[in-house]
Amino acid sequence: MDYQIIQITGDEAVVARFRKQRGKLFLVNAARHPAVDGDLLASTQKEAAPVRGEAARIVLSLPPLSLFLRDVELPISDRKKVRDLLPLELAGEIALDGEEMVFDAVQLGDGRTLAIWGKRRELAEKIAQLAGTGMEPEIITASVFHWQSLLPEGLEETVALTDGEALAVYRGGQPVYFRSLGGDGAAEVRRTLTILAMGKGIDVGRVFLFGNAVHWQGSEQAADGEPPFLPLPVSEGLNSSFCSDEDARDLAAAYAAASACAFGDPVNLRSGPLAYTAGRAKTMKKLRFSLILGGVLVFLVFAEVGVRFFLVKRDLDSLNASIQSIYRTVFPTRKKATDEVAELRSEIKKLGGSAATGGIILPTLKKLAEAKGEDISGMYEVEIDKEEVRLKGDARSIQAVNDFKTRVASLFSGAEVGEIKSRPDGSVSFVFRGTIKESEK
Repeated sequence: MDYQIIQITGDEAVVARFRKQRGKLFLVNAARHPAVDGDLLASTQKEAAPVRGEAARIVLSLPPLSLFLRDVELPISDRKKVRDLLPLELAGEIALDGEEMVFDAVQLGDGRTLAIWGKRRELAEKIAQLAGTGMEPEIITASVFHWQSLLPEGLEETVALTDGEALAVYRGGQPVYFRSLGGDGAAEVRRTLTILAMGKGIDVGRVFLFGNAVHWQGSEQAADGEPPFLPLPVSEGLNSSFCSDEDARDLAAAYAAASACAFGDPVNLRSGPLAYTAGRAKTMKKLRFSLILGGVLVFLVFAEVGVRFFLVKRDLDSLNASIQSIYRTVFPTRKKATDEVAELRSEIKKLGGSAATGGIILPTLKKLAEAKGEDISGMYEVEIDKEEVRLKGDARSIQAVNDFKTRVASLFSGAEVGEIKSRPDGSVSFVFRGTIKESEK
């Protein structure tokens, strides 16, 4: 992700682009633009084209003089609730209606809250101007509120930082005081530090200079008891982002704003009616495309399920038709069955017999077929129940029936024939009964 910082100073606009990679910020490019016909934002139009096609979050960093600051005491520390409460808290102290202002806040290290507000109409004009160039800012802030990222690690003493336009005081790395500067910056910083020491007991040990304030070093000799003015020590974060200490101090303010946006929760005056909505529109557009793809996927899933159901139903219908055809072939005289499969299974079980008789059925049928001879024209029904055998058949004559009885007498005990019925052509039908002998099982 890239962060393009548009930092407005007194007489120029600094445009610096940082890229977040592997948990660090790296400077991509930077340029200074003087005002065009007195308009600092107009000078940044040529920066609208993204670098190497990379999208960037646009951050507008305003000069502190364009904002209003005040220390207030509030019983809550949640920034969102503080933003909502500040218009009521400051209603009797500011000249303009609270609805015409945009608020944010910074928690100070001494338990107080720094209220920050700006004029909504002026901010809206800046947003519209940058949006017209394709650089609508997602965040509107002031870098002074994020200078803690410039402090050397492990610094416990009370120090001040200034870029010539603002002053920030930190104790043990926590902010305790902010103000904007005007006129003779160096002298104003010394007067401010003297007042802080006398009025609030805040004794600043050193003043770190960066940006345009670097040129103050050596311009004045510190009086006895006054903190010295020193170049800002280049911290590890600054050192990894810039090629030289001079570049780091020159663009430290822009780096602080980018660092707050990339790794923290920056002061942001784009809230309420000025809230950034372009990103939401882009997100909704992406979500709309995702929803369309999701809908197509769901439709395809249901279509596949429907096709599978159709194919399975077709196979089941074909199987049922085959079962019905087999049932009609096996039992042509029976009426339509309620469950053809169950009836076929039952008949197969009957044919197979129980465990006690299952092993003698086929041998018995084979012996009956061998004993049939040529005079027995057919056996069309055989029932075997345990050892009992009942057979219906046709024979050419009564003598053929008696001969058959004689041939199977060695296989069955109690063999007998009955129900002999003569036909006009001389043939007869008969019924044979007998019990399978133990030796034949």
